[in-house]
Amino acid sequence: MLNIKKRLFERRTDSRYVSPQETEVIILFSSENPSLIGQTIETHAIEISPKGIRLEVGHEISINSVLDIAVRVNGHDRAYHLTGNVRWRVPSLDGSYHIGLILRERNDIRSDLKAWKANFKQNFTYEEAM
Repeated sequence: MLNIKKRLFERRTDSRYVSPQETEVIILFSSENPSLIGQTIETHAIEISPKGIRLEVGHEISINSVLDIAVRVNGHDRAYHLTGNVRWRVPSLDGSYHIGLILRERNDIRSDLKAWKANFKQNFTYEEAM
């Protein structure tokens, strides 16, 4: 019953997929966190969808930050360069943070969002998240 209520009240239109730890995400740029500029912070995706990614990061990243990231899935040669806005952030028990990143198109830098969406189902065979 809780699962049905949760799905009714969520605004998501796409299914989310549980991501194995082999999904590497490299943060290339952060608009609101100048200490991250120029650093490559490796993390992994917890959940992914065609429109967003839930990440675990070791740094507190400001809500509404713009992040430029590179996503590489184990077993695939291609890295997807994506841009997203941080919509939410929660601390985890181990001192890291979970953030929700909503992906968006960007015209001033390289963006692979169209390819990410087009190739999503054929490239990613994860279990659907509850």
